[in-house]
Amino acid sequence: MMSGRTFIQNPGPTNIPERILRAMARPAIDFGSTEFSVLLDSSLTRLNNHMKNSGPLIGYTSTGHGAWEATVTNLFEVGAEVLLCDSGHFSHQWGEMCEAHGLDVHWFETGWQRGVDPDALADVLSTESGRRVEGVLLAHTETSTGVTSDLEAIRKVLDDLDHSALLVVDSIASFGCTPLDVDSLGVDACLAVSQKGLMMPIGLAFTGISDRAVSAAYANKRGRFYWDWRRRLEAEGYRMFCGTPPIHHLYGLNEALCMIEEEGGIEAVTDRHRRLADAVRTAVSVWAEAGAVEFNAIKENERSDSVTCVRLAENYDADQVVTIARERFNLTMGSGIGPLTGSAFRIGHLGDLNVPMLLGALGAVEASLRACRVPIGNGGLEAATEMLSEVSR
Repeated sequence: MMSGRTFIQNPGPTNIPERILRAMARPAIDFGSTEFSVLLDSSLTRLNNHMKNSGPLIGYTSTGHGAWEATVTNLFEVGAEVLLCDSGHFSHQWGEMCEAHGLDVHWFETGWQRGVDPDALADVLSTESGRRVEGVLLAHTETSTGVTSDLEAIRKVLDDLDHSALLVVDSIASFGCTPLDVDSLGVDACLAVSQKGLMMPIGLAFTGISDRAVSAAYANKRGRFYWDWRRRLEAEGYRMFCGTPPIHHLYGLNEALCMIEEEGGIEAVTDRHRRLADAVRTAVSVWAEAGAVEFNAIKENERSDSVTCVRLAENYDADQVVTIARERFNLTMGSGIGPLTGSAFRIGHLGDLNVPMLLGALGAVEASLRACRVPIGNGGLEAATEMLSEVSR
């Protein structure tokens, strides 16, 4: 067993700060008490404010897949037509879930290296069949590819077409990492989870919803029970969870929100994520000079501030790099998924992360690439260090 701590650079779950672990390590309390009511109301209100959502925030004891299912089954009747922006493994799974729940999915393929093209989206939505679409669903950041789509441009497409479709955004890999203003973007449903930007264990998920989304849920005749927003919106206190509430997770959420507020608010947190992501991109750009390493995301402005997907040339095994990083250098990363299996690895740079942690991780990635005899340009770590030193002056 190696000494020291393992560097967790997965794109989720992420590092859990000691403060959050300590906040959760306490006896259970009566969830009917005033203490719990204050904890619940304060935590969800503050989280909703960070999302910049003036509508209700629905909480679930679940993973992000639960938030997917809750959102789909509340917003859309069986047979409803939705446009699913398929930009990678997780958005594709979401589309499959939509089909399993009886929706007529219009698959809008972006490929695994690009975000949503606003012009192509406008072309599709302006057709006769596109006009029937009741919802546009997309992942803001696709975890499997490291690609982030431009929500402002997508909102403009809907506005320019005077299209009535609900805009439904999976911000699971972007919330708390990339600037997101739900109200100003006209997002009708914004999905988030606890284990990524919020630095917590897996187990909490949320959907921030607009007034239009509330109306759609109440008009929806689809049968549903546990995920039913109507039951949750009309419930008081802990009953909004439609069962025993996740007491200890809410203590963790409260502590996570305190940390965000102490850092200077969500804007300061997303600015930190951008700086650290820039450092990762600087290192990868230098490594790529030898011709065996490249970004998966083709466009620079679509490269995520929370996860960078790195592709290797055909003759090199990305899974071996991930294994060497874990077994020799105490670093965990994400492997490639789907068509990227064996040809890519993913560096998570989100959540509880600072400059020394990131530079240590980049050093381990560089050492792993060299150990696997992957040709890389010299000085990637040094370039990232220099970039961060310039930013901090």
